[in-house]
Order: sequence, then structure tokens, then C-alpha cells
Amino acid sequence: MTARLASRTALAAILVAPGYAPAAAQRATVDNLPAENGLAIHGHADYDWTIRPLDGEPVELAAFRGSVLFINLWASWCTPCIREMETIERLGERLSDTDVSFLIVAAEGERAVRRHLRLHSHDLPIYLEIDPMPAAFALRGLPTSWIVDREGQILVLRHGEAVWDTDEVERFMRSLLSTADEAGAEAATPGASPARPTPAPRVPATSRTSPPAPPG
Repeated sequence: MTARLASRTALAAILVAPGYAPAAAQRATVDNLPAENGLAIHGHADYDWTIRPLDGEPVELAAFRGSVLFINLWASWCTPCIREMETIERLGERLSDTDVSFLIVAAEGERAVRRHLRLHSHDLPIYLEIDPMPAAFALRGLPTSWIVDREGQILVLRHGEAVWDTDEVERFMRSLLSTADEAGAEAATPGASPARPTPAPRVPATSRTSPPAPPG
């Protein structure tokens, strides 16, 4: 693996905070080939995953196919999860004029989630994990967040707590939306250059993460 490829990949990735990234996971990130636009692609989303809105019926992730997704897996016992929730909520407020779908999925039972929400109100769409998350998402522990584009490409894979309500993250999310719109317009214009999204941001991180979730 050349330093050039590693550097190019790191430019597009939200890095795992130093001190708790297994070597195998680091290699898996670097080995992902960058797309033509310079973004690293951390695999493709597996839409065969069932989740359920806290007050609704089960739904397949496939129902969100074609949308830009911000997925966060958390649990009420996970202190870093709760700390970063505030910044995810503020990012959602920044993007309230868009059709980005926020899926905040609890990796535990409904009773624990409702108990937490009685004490801590979050203005976010809370889901319960009905089936285990597919292996394609490379989950290692909590919290973990993913940003998936309309084509199902995982462009951001963030293990551990991060700060999400930054100008850089907002610009990146909006670029994914505008790129899709521009691509449609350019397809009708012969000779037009492909639209390019903004490089994925580096999200400020902490040095703490949580172990894998216990059964819900």
C-alpha cells in the first residue's frame, strides 16, 4: 500500500480516533479504492435490514433507497453515544430544508430506549434495530455513524463519538444532494463534466468509544 493511496483515501474518510483502531480495520479503510472523484468508498449499503420507528411499523432500509442517509447506531447505556446526539440533532436542524434521511437506530430493547427518552428528549427520528445490522456496514462498536449517498455508496464510516454540527459536514451533505441534481441536468447536456461532491469532512473526534452492543 503506497503512501499516496493511503493519503488520498484518508482525505475522504472520517478517521477513527487514535488509540483504538485495530490494525485490521485500518487496512480495510486504506484498501478501499477511491472513486474517480477522489472520494473513498467504504463499500455499499446493504438495504436488507429491518428497523422500526419507535411508534411505527417495521420498515426495510430499502424503503430509503435513493435518499442521502445519515445512519447512527447508539444505545442508552453508551455515554459517548449520548454526548454526540446533541450535535447530530443540530446537524439535522441545519439540514431541515433538505430531504436527507436521519436514521438514529437504537441497538437495544424498546423499554430501555423509552426510559432514556423520558429523561432526555431528542428531536430526531428514533428507530429500533429489529435485525442485526448487515456485515456490509462494518460495525465494530458504539457509537458508529454512516453517510450513504443516493447510489448506496458508504462515503463516511465513523467509528466512535464525533462532532457533527460543523460547517464542513453540512457542506458535504449538501454537496451530495446538489451532485445528484446536477448529474441529472448534465446527463441531458452533451459534453458536460460530471458533478463532483465535496470531499468528505474530518469530523472532530474524541478519544473514547464504547464496546459492541449487548443483545437488546
